[in-house]
Amino acid sequence: MDMHRLTWIQPGLVGKQNRPYSAIDISSNLHNKVTKAYAAKALRELHQNKEIEGRVAGKQTVYHALQDSSDEDTSEVIANLDEKIKQLEEKLTTLKTDEKNLRAELATLRSKPLLSELRQDIGRLEKEKESILARLDEFHGHDSSAQVSPEKRAEVEREWKRWQRQVNMRRRICRDMWMKCSEVVPEGMTREELWESLGLEGDCKW
Repeated sequence: MDMHRLTWIQPGLVGKQNRPYSAIDISSNLHNKVTKAYAAKALRELHQNKEIEGRVAGKQTVYHALQDSSDEDTSEVIANLDEKIKQLEEKLTTLKTDEKNLRAELATLRSKPLLSELRQDIGRLEKEKESILARLDEFHGHDSSAQVSPEKRAEVEREWKRWQRQVNMRRRICRDMWMKCSEVVPEGMTREELWESLGLEGDCKW
């Protein structure tokens, strides 16, 4: 085959649009400088040499220039990046929601008394409790001839109950805060060790 004419065939496959062409299209694109039969033979030879691609379309065979695989690879990379961006955006939304919830929880915890303040209050209340118990023991231990007025006894009992409620309330607050603090124990540390590291007195009861 005339290689000079054969070189005319390939430019006929390359246009502004990368679409398939038949032998008739090629002959027309070349303004009939080659016959349809010659174009068909040349196209078959180019296809056999794997210089162009071809496929059967109905009653004729159409051919097109070799595809640049880099375009397909680029499209796949872009699609993967889009999917990755979508996943990251969803994760970012979740993290922002978690941050909002944690800030609200932190604000709630900050509105409560500090553990150090609670320990001081509990210590003070325990001392007052001991003082009241000592006074009660003193009253109960008096000689039967020593009379305590009903009014005085009622006053002491009221004071005792009031401080008992205070102790229970403070203990409940301390317990709630401890439960919050111990929800996530640092790695390599037990609840008892965390209790001691916070300077809490007594045994870890909760």
